[in-house]
Parts: sequence; structure tokens; C-alpha cells
Amino acid sequence: MFKEKIEEYKSTIETLESIDSLEVYSYLMQKGQELNKDALGESRRIQKNKVTQCMYDLYVDKEDERFKAWSEATIAAGYAFILVDIFNSMTDEEAKTVTVKDFNKIELDKKLTMNRQTGYFQMIEIMLNKVK
Repeated sequence: MFKEKIEEYKSTIETLESIDSLEVYSYLMQKGQELNKDALGESRRIQKNKVTQCMYDLYVDKEDERFKAWSEATIAAGYAFILVDIFNSMTDEEAKTVTVKDFNKIELDKKLTMNRQTGYFQMIEIMLNKVK
């Protein structure tokens, strides 16, 4: 399921970028609003679940047997939505074989500013550590 999700998001991002590079940001902001409809509970928004490399508050953890995240920043929440969706689609066995490099295939990092890239990759690392 991981490869299918990666391809799905890569295709969506490429299509949006072919229309206008700002469409990718609009998409991320829309996904960010969706993320916070089923956000990580306040009791889980603690330092050990914080993506410290993000300029804004961004938290991720497993809750009710699946990943959830929360951020006040819509673009960070947007990439968090995508990562949560990808991780929640994987089996435990599949998640144990995935690396940070596997996420390069989406090429979402190339659409983000340097500060956002740092938070994006740190969030992936945090999530991978929680499934190993």
C-alpha cells in the first residue's frame, strides 16, 4: 500500500504543479484543514511528540492505534496530513522496511521552503521510530 500512496501523492503534486506552483500550497492548506478535523488529542501534544524542527507547533503520535497529528500552521498540517495518511495505510511489517529516502519519491520536499523541509523530514523520522 505504501508504494501506491506515494505514487498517488506524487501524481497529485505533479498535476497541481503543472497548473501553477502555488496550487501545491493551496492543496497543502486544504489538507491541513482536514488534518485538524481528526487531530491528535491535546494530552498527546507534549514535547516528546513535537516536531522541533518545524517553525510552528507540530505534533505527531499514535492514538487509537493509528497516527494522528496537529499543527496550527496550515502548510505544516498539510504535509502532516499526507504523512499520517501514508503511515496509516501501511501494515506494521511494511512500515518496518520503509526509510526516509523512500519519501523522496513524492518530491514534496522540493516544493517546500528549507525550514519546512527540515520539519517534514524530522516528522518522517519520528514516525518511523514509533513503528520500529
